[in-house]
Amino acid sequence: MPAAAGRIGANVDIEPFTGGGDHLLAELQRLSIMLNAEVLRMRAANLLTENQFRGLYVSDEQIDAILHASSANDAGPPDIDVLDMHLAECEQVIAARCEASSAACVMLPLERLTQLYSLSSLERDALLLTLAPELDPRFETLYSYAQNDVTRKRATVGLILRLLEPRIARRLRLRTLFSAAGRLLQTPLVRFSDEPQEREASLLSRAVRPEERIVDFLLGHEGLDNRLRPFTTCLEPARSLAALHLPQDLLEGLRHAASALREEGGVLFFHGPAGGGKRAAAEALSAENGRGLVVADLRQAHAAGAGNPAMLTLLRREAQLRGANLLLAHAEAWLAEDGQHRQQQPLSELLYDSIAGSGLVLFVTSESFLSIAGSALPCAWTAFEFPLPGFVDRTRLWQDAITATGAVAQSSLATVLANQFLLTGGQIHKAARMARINALLRDRGPSELTRADFEAAARAQSNHGLRKRAQKVDSAHKWSDLVLPPRTMQQLHEICAAGRHRSIIYTEWGFDARLMQGKGLNVLFCGPSGTGKTMSASIAARELGLDLYKIDLSSVISKYIGETEKQLSEIFREAQSSNAILFFDEADAIFGKRSEVKDAHDRYANIEVAYLLQKMEEYEGIVILATNFRKNIDDAFTRRIHYIVEFPFPEERYRERIWRSLMPASAPLAEDVDFGFLGRQFELAGGNIRNVVLAAASLAVESGGAMRMEHFVLATARELQKMGKLPTRSDFREYYDLTRERV
Repeated sequence: MPAAAGRIGANVDIEPFTGGGDHLLAELQRLSIMLNAEVLRMRAANLLTENQFRGLYVSDEQIDAILHASSANDAGPPDIDVLDMHLAECEQVIAARCEASSAACVMLPLERLTQLYSLSSLERDALLLTLAPELDPRFETLYSYAQNDVTRKRATVGLILRLLEPRIARRLRLRTLFSAAGRLLQTPLVRFSDEPQEREASLLSRAVRPEERIVDFLLGHEGLDNRLRPFTTCLEPARSLAALHLPQDLLEGLRHAASALREEGGVLFFHGPAGGGKRAAAEALSAENGRGLVVADLRQAHAAGAGNPAMLTLLRREAQLRGANLLLAHAEAWLAEDGQHRQQQPLSELLYDSIAGSGLVLFVTSESFLSIAGSALPCAWTAFEFPLPGFVDRTRLWQDAITATGAVAQSSLATVLANQFLLTGGQIHKAARMARINALLRDRGPSELTRADFEAAARAQSNHGLRKRAQKVDSAHKWSDLVLPPRTMQQLHEICAAGRHRSIIYTEWGFDARLMQGKGLNVLFCGPSGTGKTMSASIAARELGLDLYKIDLSSVISKYIGETEKQLSEIFREAQSSNAILFFDEADAIFGKRSEVKDAHDRYANIEVAYLLQKMEEYEGIVILATNFRKNIDDAFTRRIHYIVEFPFPEERYRERIWRSLMPASAPLAEDVDFGFLGRQFELAGGNIRNVVLAAASLAVESGGAMRMEHFVLATARELQKMGKLPTRSDFREYYDLTRERV
């Protein structure tokens, strides 16, 4: 080593290091010279205990052998002055080889770490001293000997300071290297040993270890810190902003922000529905700036119990080591249900601390707007809203997704699906993949994918939060099962047409620019109970390929002030992303008329109605209100209704059709059954007729034969009793005596 170093002044070319490992070996040799000098100083000062139990037991000869083996000097153990000269020469050679490596574009992790965190030479050497036992176990023996304690195999703060500065007066000032605010611990690059006996020891007696992630980095390994692994991924994004299906003004804003933050870094807040392109935008912006992206899911981090300040510190370090930007997804996990911060330290301080001086761009994403985005961060920041894609963008997304599945679909399918389902880009691609997987599970190839496959997969992607407040209505009925007057049927078909073409009307024809609110489709079904309102709603939903959710009013209406509005707000919020039709049965219970204000109860009841009017105006989906009494619905709601469909009580000819339509072809029916008589004599609605048919079927099974007229007569009499009517001879005619005997 000394001979090689001596050639520096002879203008001989210095060989660059072959890599980070070669560089670290040279540094270890330099550390061994430092330790050799310290051992000689301790021996000269009689600081090493001379007794039979010393070290239990590390001999002087063993230490001399280790130090001699790590030295290039074959002349035997040198004195301190010679070692100091060798140390200076070694430092010169290493510095020269580092310069040569830089010129040869050889990346040395230790040099990169030094530059990244602006480490001083003392901080750098302190880190190397903690690192040495990780690279060469002989340093454990050397540290035990130098600390006069065989159990201390790691360098303590006291040993590190002695090696860095022999003079005790100056050594006191170096204690700040291991303060909580110092770079070594704050980054963190090193940590104190976490053994119980170490926690109560003095600072000088505390053992110091390098962070495992720093060891991996210096050795050229790209693994994640184990504490981040459960909720963090690292990407090398290749997306481009031009390939994103986002509004043009949003794209322009993102490009400007990326350019402004390229050098200094800052915070970008992205808020919008899940799958709306927030992560894709972060990837594209990072790719344009030539950076990688570290992605942390804060929901998973919170579930794993990761502390926010410590976690952010580790994430920042990971991003810095990789030269990458940082994405914190689902930042709403930081907030409790009441919207307050879970941690005592404000989120704004955590965010600023995580990027201060790093130069990286921190992306913070959430589904809702975070109040933190409006705070005064002492750094550059901008907030962007990622809305649900418009009809045109949804159509393109569906076209791309369908093409990716290999499906041979009609060109209009993407348009139909874009109109039916208000999904984000991420949800659309997931739905397409799910449709393909489901087809493969049924032994059908991608070329056999149908519209029904994509619709089923799209419905599965919709938010199902409505299930908490509503009941999903499944129905296998078809239009042919409905028995209604032609005018009513025509209105129902018009409603389906309006729902099917809403996106074209508002987007392609430009009506959205004229109508800022009221873009939803509101329908009122009114008529007596059992006339087919619920059945018609389910058939319309089936026709449109959407789910129908019947609102459970018992979970909505509350006697407590403000609670009803809270429940309604949750319903409409969930419905916005559920791609479902909302069905309010007995709607006059919450959409009823406002009354004259006589007391506080009237005032708050009227506030509830006003709130409903606002939500109806804002909602862009389909809402069906059903009521038995149209006159009970407030006029303000009526003005916001696009279609009012009357369901009249069925006339005789329709009643007979209902009787016949409810009979399955497989049901055994006797020849004496007279549906004409039943339809003519009994003024029953469809719901009542259904009850009668089922009761008659039960009687027939019990008797062990086919469904006969007597079964229908008896079941009809029972239904009339439920309605508070007694059987009369004028109604039952020749079957009256049968009712007297059995009813």
